[in-house]
Amino acid sequence: MTEREEKVKDIITGILEKNGAYLVNLDLTLQGKRNFVRVLAQTVNGITMDEIVSLTRQINAEEKLDELFESGYHLEVSSPGLDAKLTEYRDFPRNVGRVLNVYHHLPDLDSPFRGKLTEVAEDRLILDRDGIQQIIHFKDIDYAKVEIKW
Repeated sequence: MTEREEKVKDIITGILEKNGAYLVNLDLTLQGKRNFVRVLAQTVNGITMDEIVSLTRQINAEEKLDELFESGYHLEVSSPGLDAKLTEYRDFPRNVGRVLNVYHHLPDLDSPFRGKLTEVAEDRLILDRDGIQQIIHFKDIDYAKVEIKW
């Protein structure tokens, strides 16, 4: 990561954290002569459109970013979406009650393991499949995805 990318990340992370959000991904690209700053943000309870609008305004108002992008920049702030990979502890509590496909590296359990997330503990998930509870520790999880029903 370049020095400018680190500075942009620090500025944006600070704004997000002041608002109870966290950075999922930051993408800085140059397309022609235009700089694009794409921010994926989330909150523990799930980010709302109003929160995204507020974050966008606060990031756009940050003068330090203007100094880093002398020719200006185009900002996009959004949420990861329903089909995003769940990889960190903080991704799971808001998904209790949903059916997950958990990709893991346990040899004696099918991967992905499909089950309803019933509990999130510090070091593990508890999922229910057909009335049987399965514990999968975070250290064994590659990622999980919410099963989307249409």
